[in-house]
Amino acid sequence: MRHPFPDRWRPFVRPWRLLAAGASLAALAWAAPGLAGVVLGVLVLAVLLPCFEWVSGLRFPLRLHAGILGFSAVTLVAAEWADGYEMLPALDLVLHATSTTVLAVLGFGIAMTATGGARPVKAWWVLGVLAFGFAMMVGAMWEMLEFGLDQAFGLNTQEGAFDTMTDIVANTLGAAWGAWAAGRAASGRGVPPPSGLLIDALDANPVLFPRWKGASGGERGARGPLAR
Repeated sequence: MRHPFPDRWRPFVRPWRLLAAGASLAALAWAAPGLAGVVLGVLVLAVLLPCFEWVSGLRFPLRLHAGILGFSAVTLVAAEWADGYEMLPALDLVLHATSTTVLAVLGFGIAMTATGGARPVKAWWVLGVLAFGFAMMVGAMWEMLEFGLDQAFGLNTQEGAFDTMTDIVANTLGAAWGAWAAGRAASGRGVPPPSGLLIDALDANPVLFPRWKGASGGERGARGPLAR
């Protein structure tokens, strides 16, 4: 997928994008200061991955960038600022399951760095267990963060044991799906969502995965280069 603007226009397009975003945020701050702060938080979260790419030299799929932006917007704007959790209690569980699904795919990629992207000596499910554990670890750390915020600042992010346990159940289901999907994709047995993120990242980062030969075992980059 080609960039929508020719290379010679990119230095001019990006400043205009920043200017447009700044003007929009300023207008929002004038009309709704509280919402403007939340939107600013969304934008800050959205730029963390591009900053990591710039520092590390690694590349990640554009749909992951878009997903982080969308997830942050739903969580901070729709769920928190607009009281979406009150109107749709299941939204919290959906967000937990979604996040751990993607985290499990990320964990599978981290586990594959040990072999440089080559087929491991052990079965693929071993990497899936590691990916599942990684996602569940992050989910547990999030629950610890919520507990700490409640104790330190008197917040109410955890509404009792039932809320915490249902979050953990959602995390478990999401992590299990993500680990299974990533294992299927890496072994060339299909690309269940969202495991395409893993394949794209493996193709785009030969510095981490020099022995990766593609999901079908062919040449690297069979899915094509990532769009920037």
